[in-house]
Amino acid sequence: MSTTNATKLPLPLNSIRVFVEAARCLSFSQAARTLGMTQSGVSHHVATLERHLGHRLFQRRGGPLALTDAGHLYFDTVREAIATVELATQQFAPPPADGSRLVVRTSLPSFAQTVLIPVLPRFFGGHAVAVDIVTSLSPPESGDVYDVLISRDLAIGDDDAHWELASEELICVASPQLMREHMGRPIAEWPFIATRSRPDTLASWANRQALDTGSIRLAAAFEHYFLAIPAAIAGIGFLVVPRLLAAGALDNTRLREADLPALRGNGSYRAFINPKSPAQESATAFCRWLKGELSPRTLAPKMPPTIGKR
Repeated sequence: MSTTNATKLPLPLNSIRVFVEAARCLSFSQAARTLGMTQSGVSHHVATLERHLGHRLFQRRGGPLALTDAGHLYFDTVREAIATVELATQQFAPPPADGSRLVVRTSLPSFAQTVLIPVLPRFFGGHAVAVDIVTSLSPPESGDVYDVLISRDLAIGDDDAHWELASEELICVASPQLMREHMGRPIAEWPFIATRSRPDTLASWANRQALDTGSIRLAAAFEHYFLAIPAAIAGIGFLVVPRLLAAGALDNTRLREADLPALRGNGSYRAFINPKSPAQESATAFCRWLKGELSPRTLAPKMPPTIGKR
């Protein structure tokens, strides 16, 4: 076979994809069925790639199809790249319009990690619907693809057309060991963890406790609650956190709640169904289910209080 200067020719991406499938199964006919094309079409693409590379890729001597040495080398080189392209394309493709897959967008990464994802298996158990979770702090734009938006500070469409999932209640928590170490000490001596994504929570809570916010002792600061909660579990400091986010760890072994008044937050967790979603029925079922999951009856019970003396 005569060689050509491949660098001056367009890269035959379709032919590479067909070659990889034929090399996987070592059958032109099976590759044709997988790719939805004719066997002659597969043969044509393989021949096109061979001309581009200047090498025979398959042995055509009758009997089972086999790769040449060059075919083995080329297949080992490109198959992982093709698999990466295929998988990435699947992930970026929009969900099917039959409601079998929902894209749930949230501006609350901590909510997604500590609340939503842990309960998703219960939704899967009762609904034949897959759920993709995406996070973005920005308001959705008209061209964004998603079915449900969960937020406490963003809204879409008619503000009245939403699902009220849960109200926010701020509590003070810490590891059991840290609680014991500070038993009876004034709150001004407690080390606190700050959360930069919600800088208002610690100050609001301190004002409710009639504390001088300037006297708060900061032990550490983290960007989001999904980082701050593990820090509190590790004993780095006390954390003022929405009860909903900490409920899964309030088991008296990882986190305990201080015997101090809770503070009603200035927001609530809400779900909005994208009016452009083709999966309105599945989105409605998801919001109804999530509202039930986040009701006070199903949240983790409040553990016995421990300390709270000023």
